[in-house]
Amino acid sequence: MHTPDEALGSVDEMTKAMVVVPPIPNLSVAAFARSLDAEPSRIPIFAVMEGPMPARTVRKLYADGIEAVFEWPTDRQAFKRTLFRVAAPTIGRWGRAKSASEIALEETARTHLEAEAVPFGAHLSVEACRRFLVLKGSLDALWKLELARQIVADIPGVEDVLADGVEIAGQSHDDRATARAIREVLKHAARVEKSTLAIAVRSGEVTVTGSVRDKREATRALELIRQVRGVRRVQNFLVISARGKKQDAALAKRVREVLRTRYPNLQVDLSVFGNVAVLSGRVPRAGVRDKIKELVYGQDGVERVVDKLSVSGRARR
Repeated sequence: MHTPDEALGSVDEMTKAMVVVPPIPNLSVAAFARSLDAEPSRIPIFAVMEGPMPARTVRKLYADGIEAVFEWPTDRQAFKRTLFRVAAPTIGRWGRAKSASEIALEETARTHLEAEAVPFGAHLSVEACRRFLVLKGSLDALWKLELARQIVADIPGVEDVLADGVEIAGQSHDDRATARAIREVLKHAARVEKSTLAIAVRSGEVTVTGSVRDKREATRALELIRQVRGVRRVQNFLVISARGKKQDAALAKRVREVLRTRYPNLQVDLSVFGNVAVLSGRVPRAGVRDKIKELVYGQDGVERVVDKLSVSGRARR
């Protein structure tokens, strides 16, 4: 497919993502991405380009809507992992029987869930595919899903945890009641300015828009919203009040110092392109990777985190 129209014409309800690989006749990758990003049916767009690439080129691609930029061949493993995570993970076995390591990983995950999640009412099934864990089932609150995900992400050998298929069943609350409950919780919350936030609820899916003073306020607001009964999913469109854009180098230096202080023994590389932080390197567990991403995202000036981290731990047999 050589034009945005051809690419968009191939998109249907089964399309999970789009990969842009140059050369593209008569168009730059950035122009191609802008054309796709302008469409209402937004799907992730990844770019794979021969590296090394100039920082200004990568910065422009992120600014023009690319979800993640992979330099070939340096990022080939991160690219493969990303595609596997985006696609339905159970296709990874292609009909083959489960391996011994997959069975062991499933048993370990079930043991942890039964001990640490079930007492809180988080009853989920789990399936292992390679080093990925897929959570399945239905819960009555979003915070229970977050709890279960964190528990199994800390198991050695887990590359990632996918929970998109878990249904958050709606309570007896209708959307208006859920919205009122959210506003009431935020009204009495310390460190959250309710007047700058707009809340919309549709079939239990909450959209949060508006401005906040800093990342701490945004994090606090989202944590409270996820705990409200009837909330199935939260879409975050909060923005940090403008205080002037920081230069890439200054922001990268500050975030690296935070990472070195919190994780002095980990080899984590950080690059910054505008307001996008790109993480690469190796970590011992998926749970550690999640905590690093959360830490970096919490820094003022960072609006998006691209994860190219790989997990070095092996599953227990």
